Amino acid sequence: MSDPTMSIIPLAIFPDGQKDGLGTTSSSVVIGNSLGAYNDQEAVLIWLNTHAKNPHTRKAYLQEVRRFAAFMVHVRGTILAGATVADLEAFRSWLSSPSRPDQGWPTAFVPFRVGADGRWQGLSLGSRRRADTTIRGLYGFLHAGGYLRANPFLQLGKLTGEEISLDELARRGLTAREYARQLRQQAIRDDNLGQDKAFSFELWRWLRGFLDAPENTWQIAGKSTEDEEEPADRKVEPWSAERRARLRCILLFGYAAASRRSELSEAMMNAIVRSGTRWVWKVVGKGRNAADGPDRVTLDEDAMNALQQYRLTRGLGAWPDPGEFEVPVIAKLTPRRRRRTELKTGANVTAGYLNLELRRFFDFAAVFAARVNPGWALSLRQAASHWLRHTRGSHFALGHVSLARTAEQLRHKDPRTTSRYYVHMKDEERGEAVDAISQLLK
Repeated sequence: MSDPTMSIIPLAIFPDGQKDGLGTTSSSVVIGNSLGAYNDQEAVLIWLNTHAKNPHTRKAYLQEVRRFAAFMVHVRGTILAGATVADLEAFRSWLSSPSRPDQGWPTAFVPFRVGADGRWQGLSLGSRRRADTTIRGLYGFLHAGGYLRANPFLQLGKLTGEEISLDELARRGLTAREYARQLRQQAIRDDNLGQDKAFSFELWRWLRGFLDAPENTWQIAGKSTEDEEEPADRKVEPWSAERRARLRCILLFGYAAASRRSELSEAMMNAIVRSGTRWVWKVVGKGRNAADGPDRVTLDEDAMNALQQYRLTRGLGAWPDPGEFEVPVIAKLTPRRRRRTELKTGANVTAGYLNLELRRFFDFAAVFAARVNPGWALSLRQAASHWLRHTRGSHFALGHVSLARTAEQLRHKDPRTTSRYYVHMKDEERGEAVDAISQLLK
């Protein structure tokens, strides 16, 4: 059994010579093993192939499994099939306050961000929950499939976010009570930051107008293609008409479609179709696969006008065609020289480049936004591509669009994910109740 994704797992995370779930000493593999796997690597591959068919999901799952497997082998000295409840509790603490073993750790593997002090930085609570959910799902699958005799996660309580080892508490000079107090304060700070990842109506109107404003010279630093080498001393020239039209399309289409950058970077023109008098974007996004069929996202006039303008600068017809299944919605700039090709446009941009191009524009616009409202400049300098999606959700909520309709437009499987955009409306409703009681008391 082989898989190219497993070949880049750090050396020795899955020990050589492993014959069964617990090596040569004992075995947790039960007789009713329906997976057909006889070591951890085979078992993980089967889980990935059955539960992570989407490439983005697969990449995320593999990242979590690599980190967990490295912890089990090089920190706890055992393998996945040998995990105990104590190992899993230790892993939760390690995600919060990671430490690197003195010996044996794969030198090329860096499972966490590195801080200015050279130490690994622990994960946020949200990231720890994702890691915990992923590994819990893996063990549930291995147990249900008969690879494991027991599932240690069944004896493990819910992740609280306050997991920390006694050694780490001692290193920080904190008691458990002081540490819990710090976490409560951090939770409030994180919640304050999370509410700011969207543009207000006023800033969004200004930003759309800035696209055509006289002061917008489009002299924005940054390479025009992903393959280009950018000399440090190159004079900043205005962006080409195609590059400007592409940015406009990314901005207005991305907002109207509430798209994730991975979805928009992979989209093809044939996914944009007429439905009566409307245009609809068909997308198989997060949490779905080809067998489910695509979701349908209704686009607004601004998005379609931006798309039309962008298409014309690329030498395409005004409107998308169902036959354009090889023409990207967002493409690399049209090559100046073409050899033996009929294609009038470049290949897809990557999700990372799409985000980078937006951030360049936001940083450029921030200088001009500061003259109107200094707070706008701060928002623009923090913004990234996912802000367009958050902005769409926030505007739906502020426009009193129903929670169900907003969830449909944003393609959320769980309405609780959508409800975070309605926090201001809920605050207002609670305020009305408070005012009613206050009025009675008067």
